[in-house]
Amino acid sequence: MKSLFTVDLKNYSDNWTRSRRDSARAIIRLEDNKLALVYARNLGYYKFPGGGIHQDEEISSALIREVQEEAGLVVIPDSLKEFGVVHRFQKSGKTPDTIFVQDNFYYECQVAGIDGTPAHNEKSLKIINQTLDDYEDKAGFELRIVSIKEALEANLKYRDSDDFNIVMISRDTRIFAMLLGIPVEPSRCMAEYLLSEGVAKNPGPWKEHSLAVARAAEKIALAVNKNLGTEKLNPEQAYIYGLLHDIGRQQGYTYIAHVYDGYHFLMSLGYENAARICLTHSFNLQTTDDYIGKIDITSQQMDEIKTLLAAIVYNDYDRLIQLLDSTCGADGTQNLEQRMGDVKARYGYYPQAKWDKNFELKAYFEQLAGRDLYDIIHE
Repeated sequence: MKSLFTVDLKNYSDNWTRSRRDSARAIIRLEDNKLALVYARNLGYYKFPGGGIHQDEEISSALIREVQEEAGLVVIPDSLKEFGVVHRFQKSGKTPDTIFVQDNFYYECQVAGIDGTPAHNEKSLKIINQTLDDYEDKAGFELRIVSIKEALEANLKYRDSDDFNIVMISRDTRIFAMLLGIPVEPSRCMAEYLLSEGVAKNPGPWKEHSLAVARAAEKIALAVNKNLGTEKLNPEQAYIYGLLHDIGRQQGYTYIAHVYDGYHFLMSLGYENAARICLTHSFNLQTTDDYIGKIDITSQQMDEIKTLLAAIVYNDYDRLIQLLDSTCGADGTQNLEQRMGDVKARYGYYPQAKWDKNFELKAYFEQLAGRDLYDIIHE
């Protein structure tokens, strides 16, 4: 089966013990671009019907069993068609010093209708009793027929504190986006989880800085939309991009390497737009020539950054996070000139063109919002 993508949070040590349980998942398409999905009524997310494969159980048998248990649907065995496998790695939530490893096998399939032929819509489905375990019953698993877009939007709004739920839902959300042919975004919940895991690996003031940028970005997006009377910026996305712009710092105390590492980490998770912000946030003039700090990557990696930067057309999310990265300090400072002055004092210089560009960006967003930047941030 072809590999779709890998979800690897890299929040473990390679020498830990590995615990494995693979799963099988069903993609059941019906008319009008709708899917037969399991909805966790008491939690508020959608998932593909399916679950863990028992020891010595065939993948197809597990799929048929799990779809019946979770959704009350009867899979037509001959209809099974491979869609792809998703690989998952993260620290175990149950056993210390253990890596949870899972291959998730997705199959497209048809389910039986009332008349014995393949069902094509909700009214024609043959539905039998579910067989839920305690967790599934508590979550309120029920069959729902919804559009892919509706399922995607619900999952992006979902909130949870359970690490395994967060990652499981983000995996299926990415499949929804693939089916729609659109870029996938991390949910707010997933972004906050990634930051917390990153800070656990490398504690430091970058956590407070990231939070400050995220909160300010959300406030400015809301102010811009209110002033313009339309949604020019998505406040949720602005918050998420601000939260993850420095995620490369989870690798340690680095300089330009955090740009490179953050970009590749988020790209590996499929979050292309958020990865782009990791790349662009340090270069408001779209050049690496004025970077302030050490060049702690190889020449090949530097060339890669230059090539990627040259291909980007900056948008307002790039510009907003560039501005706020230079405005919001980990120590609570939220003043552009003060922050740039501090950088100049520490490094001995601050390129004038870069300095001027930041004030140009400040004026740009103040015009969009119709208000003073600091008034917005501090409210």
